[in-house]
Amino acid sequence: MVSKFYVEIEDKKILVNMRSYTNTSNLNLYFKNNVLKVSKPRYIKYKEVLKFIKLNEKEIYKQYISIVNDSNSGIHNWNTGEKIMYQGRFFEVINIDNKSSRVQINIKLEENKIEIRTQQDLDDEIKKEYIDKTFKKLLRNNTIYMISKRLPDISNKIGIVYSSFKVRDSVYRLGSCIAKTKSLNFSSRLIMFPENIVDAIIVHELCHIVHPNHSSMFYELVKKYISNYDEYDKWIKANSKYLSF
Repeated sequence: MVSKFYVEIEDKKILVNMRSYTNTSNLNLYFKNNVLKVSKPRYIKYKEVLKFIKLNEKEIYKQYISIVNDSNSGIHNWNTGEKIMYQGRFFEVINIDNKSSRVQINIKLEENKIEIRTQQDLDDEIKKEYIDKTFKKLLRNNTIYMISKRLPDISNKIGIVYSSFKVRDSVYRLGSCIAKTKSLNFSSRLIMFPENIVDAIIVHELCHIVHPNHSSMFYELVKKYISNYDEYDKWIKANSKYLSF
């Protein structure tokens, strides 16, 4: 179970995700994007974690500022003017005041804009958390729809049969395959990539049904259907940072 809370260091409120483990003896702090992750043994109490954070707050603050100021970190506060990748294009965020704290997101494909309606006087960290949650749900729904259309066509075209697919939120693992059951998994953030890149990822996972490894035979099969796969792979490695928010 994950416990969430905020700590104030200098002029910043930093979100902390704390998780307890039975098989660890160390208390560890690390950042994942702009969230401070805490992993600890079950016997260490909340107050002890706060003391540990207090002892290390200078280094924590330094790392947090570095992450927030890094233009390539993928961190977004959903402020007007920020750019978010969607379907391989960069969309401008437009904030619109809403009397309700309920978040509404409207993606305007023709205008390359993402309108976000929410209560503007909400605490910045709380507002970001609400928007993150809503945007993740939107991405998941849209990715499920996209995969349900593209996957059967590609499967039929290359003649590799799958049994099922699932979509889960993941930044670092774009796809996976359980060859034994012919079941596939995809990241809910694939809708942020261009269609040709998504197709390459689908082919990659389908080919794992035949070769459940990354052998030369596997890549020969992938390139049989996508001759410029290496080019696509380089694009994915260079642009995966834009999946974070």
